[in-house]
Amino acid sequence: MTRLAAALSAALLLTGCISPMTTREAQQIASGRINKYCAGHCGAVALAHTQKIKKRWLVDFEGPRQKFTVIVEDDGNSKITTWNK
Repeated sequence: MTRLAAALSAALLLTGCISPMTTREAQQIASGRINKYCAGHCGAVALAHTQKIKKRWLVDFEGPRQKFTVIVEDDGNSKITTWNK
C-alpha cells in the first residue's frame, strides 16, 4: 500500500512540472534569450507581440534597426531570428 501511495504522490507532483507553458513564462525565456543575444549591441529592444502556434510560442521584439522573433518550445528551448528594418 505504501508503494502505491508513493507512486500516486510522485505522479501528482510531476504533473505540475509538465503543465503547459504560459504566455508570461514564454516571454521571460524570450527576454533572457534576446538579452543574451544582443548583449547591449542592439539598442533599446521592446516586446511587440506574443502568440502561440501549436506547441511553440512566437515572441516578437522590435529594436531601432532590427526586428527579432524568439521561438520558444514548450520544453524551454529557444531560437532567435532577426530581420533588418
